[in-house]
Amino acid sequence: MTQSRHQLPFSFQTKVLVPVLAALVLLPAITFWIVDRALNRQVQDEARQTLGTADTVFEQLLELRGRDRVSQFRNAVNESSYRSLARLVAEKNPSARETVRRFLNDRLESYGEDCEALLLTADASAEPVVARRSSFLEPGEFGRDAALVTNSALQGEATHGAIDVHGRIYLIVSVPVLDPESGSLVGALTAAIRIGEGTLQELKSITGADIFLVSGEAVTVATIHQPELSDALLHSIVGGEIRRTVSVAAQGEHYLALTDKYTAHGSNQGFRYVLLSSYEKRLREQQQTRTTLLEVSLTGIILSGFLVWLMIRRITQPLVELRENAEAVGRGDFTRRITSFSNDECGAVAVAFNGMTDNLQASRADLEKAVGSLKTAQSQLIQSEKLSAVGQFVAGVAHELNNPLTSVIGFSDLLNHTDLDPKYKEYVDRISKSASRCHKIVNSLLGFSRQHEPERKPVQVNDLADAVIDIIGYDLRTSNITLQKEYRPELPTILGDAHQLQQVVLNILSNARQALETYRRDGQITLSTGCTDKKVWLRIKDNGPGISSENLTRIFDPFFTTKPQGKGTGLGLSLSYGIIQEHRGSIRAESQPGNGTEFILELPIAESDAIVIDLRTKTAAPLQPKTRPLRVLVVDDEESILHLVEEVLKAEGHKVETALSGVEALGLIERNPYDVIVCDWKMPGLSGINLFQELLQNNPKSANRILFMTGDVIKGNFQEFLQKHSLTCLSKPFALREFHLAIARILNPGQTD
Repeated sequence: MTQSRHQLPFSFQTKVLVPVLAALVLLPAITFWIVDRALNRQVQDEARQTLGTADTVFEQLLELRGRDRVSQFRNAVNESSYRSLARLVAEKNPSARETVRRFLNDRLESYGEDCEALLLTADASAEPVVARRSSFLEPGEFGRDAALVTNSALQGEATHGAIDVHGRIYLIVSVPVLDPESGSLVGALTAAIRIGEGTLQELKSITGADIFLVSGEAVTVATIHQPELSDALLHSIVGGEIRRTVSVAAQGEHYLALTDKYTAHGSNQGFRYVLLSSYEKRLREQQQTRTTLLEVSLTGIILSGFLVWLMIRRITQPLVELRENAEAVGRGDFTRRITSFSNDECGAVAVAFNGMTDNLQASRADLEKAVGSLKTAQSQLIQSEKLSAVGQFVAGVAHELNNPLTSVIGFSDLLNHTDLDPKYKEYVDRISKSASRCHKIVNSLLGFSRQHEPERKPVQVNDLADAVIDIIGYDLRTSNITLQKEYRPELPTILGDAHQLQQVVLNILSNARQALETYRRDGQITLSTGCTDKKVWLRIKDNGPGISSENLTRIFDPFFTTKPQGKGTGLGLSLSYGIIQEHRGSIRAESQPGNGTEFILELPIAESDAIVIDLRTKTAAPLQPKTRPLRVLVVDDEESILHLVEEVLKAEGHKVETALSGVEALGLIERNPYDVIVCDWKMPGLSGINLFQELLQNNPKSANRILFMTGDVIKGNFQEFLQKHSLTCLSKPFALREFHLAIARILNPGQTD
C-alpha cells in the first residue's frame, strides 16, 4: 500500500467535525422554533380560556343580581300600600295618580342609589305611574322599553331584563302585585337599576377582567379609564360579530378582548359589553424564555463544537501510530485482506488490524461472555440496593403516616359513640374503614420491604394472598386487570416465612400483570385456594398470552427471561422456586400459547396446627373508673394524639393532663402522682425511653405505670427493652378498644385479655 493512497482529500477531522457542527446548529434551531410556536399558542389559549371563564362568571353574576333584585321587590310589594296604590293607578283621577307618584318617589331612596326609576301599573291598558330621579329616563320611553318585563309581571311571573337608554345600561326588574286574600293580580311594580361603574368594579373583582359597556359606537361605562385603549377596542369590535375574541394593542401593551351581548330571558333589548384581559406579562415571560433558550443554545453549540474538535484531534493523532504498529504485528499473515475500506485514518487502522482479527476473535468471545455475567451481577446489585433503599424509605414514612392515622381512627371511633344522624354515622364508618385500609397498606409495604431472618411461624394462605393484593392491587387496577378471589373459607395453617412466601406470590402476580398489560385490555387474574389431606394449595391463573412449550421448561432457570433487555433479570421465578423448595413444597406452571398461564403452589400443612385460624376481633368494654376517677398523664409531641387520648379518657370520667415533651412531663410527674402515664416512644429532646429511665431511678412507682405508644416500627432493641421491664407498647394507629385493653393491663397486671 503506497503512501499516496493515504494522502486524503478530506481528513478525518473534517469529515466528523462538519456534520457534528451542522447538527449542533440545526437541532437547537428546530427546537427553538417548535418551542416558540408552542409558547405562542399556549399564551393565546390561556388568555382565551381566562376570558371565556370570566364571560361565563360575568353573565352568571348578572343573572344572580337580577334574581336578588326580583326577590327584594317581591318582598316589597307584599305591603298593603302597594296593593292600594295599584288600584288607584287604574283610576283617571289626577290627584290619585299624583299620590301614587309621591309614594314611589319616597320609596326610591330606600331601594338604593342605583335604583333610578319605579313604574307601577294596574293592567296593560292602564297608563302606568312612573317615579324617577334621572332625566335620562323619560317616563314614556321607560314604559315602552320595560313593557316586556312589565307584561310578564302582569301575567303573574316575576322577571328581569336589561335595557340601554341613551348610553345608560339598566337592569329592569318587574314583580306582580297580588291580593293576599283572593290571590288575584292587581298590578305590577317595575324598577330600573342602573349598572354603573361601582357595579362593574364589583364584577371585575370576581371575574378578574376589565369590563366595558358599549352603546352604539361608544364606551359608556368602564372599569379602566384609558381613552387610547377604548378607541383601539372600539375600532376592533365595531361592525363585527356579536360574540368574538380579538387582540388589541394600546400604549405598548397587548390585550385580548371578548365582546358579547347580555340579554336576560325577560328582555328584548339587552346591552353589549367587552371583557378585557392583558397578556403582556405572559408575552414578556415568553420573550425572556426565548432569550434564555437562545443564549443557552449558542453557549452549548460553542462549547460542544470546541469539545468535539479537541476529541477528534486527540483521536486522529494516535490513529497514525496505531496504523504503523498494526502493520508490523500483522506481517505474519498475508492471506487476509479488507475488501473495501474508507480513504481516511479509520480505513488505515482497519487494514492494520485485519491480520489480528482471527487471533483476537476467540479472546473477544470469552470477554463478551464475562462482561455479560458482570452486567447481570451488576443489575442484581443495583436492584438489591434499590429494594434496600425502598425499605429504609418506607420505614421512615411509616412513623409519619401512623400518627395522623391514629387521630383519624381514634376520632372516628369517638364519633361512632355519639348520637349521630344515621347518615353522618355512615360517613364516619367510611372514614374509619378507609383509614384502617391505609394502615393495613403501610404495614404490608413495611413488612415486605424489610429484611428478615428466615423464620417459621403459622401462616394462613388466604391472609398471605390478601397482603400481597394490598401491595399490588393499585397496579392491577390501573392496568385494567380484574382480580378474582376464589378462596376456601377455612384452611389449615402452614409453617413458613410469611415475607418470603409473599415475595413468591408478588413475583408471579407482577409477571402476570406485565404479560396482560401489553396483550389485552380485559385482563383477569384468578387466585384460588384449597387443601388436600396433607397440603394447602394456591393457584394463580391469568388469561394472558401463555408460555410456549420450549420456554415453559426453562422459566425456573436462573437468568432466563423473555423480557427485553433491561426489563427483567430472570431471577424472580428462580428465587421463588428456591423459597418453595425450602418450605418443603412444590411450584409448577401450566400454560398453552394463547390460553393463559396457571401457577400452582403446594405447601405442607403444619403438623402441630391443622386447625382453622379464628380472626374475629375481641371486643373490650370501656375502661370503668374505680372508686375515684383516675389521674392520667398523656405525653406526645403530636397535639392531635394528645387531644384524642384526652377526649377518650375525659369521656369516661378521668382527670387528664397533657405534655408535649418529655421534659415537661418529668416536671409534672415530680409535682403530681399519676395512676397511668401514656407516653410516646420517640420524641425530640427527652424521649420516652429516657423519661422511663429517669423515673426508674427517682420514682419507680410511676415508672411501672407507663404505657408506651409508637407510630414507628418496634425493632429488636426496643422489643428487648419492653420485655426486660415488663412494659406494654401500643402501636399507632390503634382503635379505642385496643387503647382500653392496654390501660387495663397497666392497672391490672395479672389480668388477661
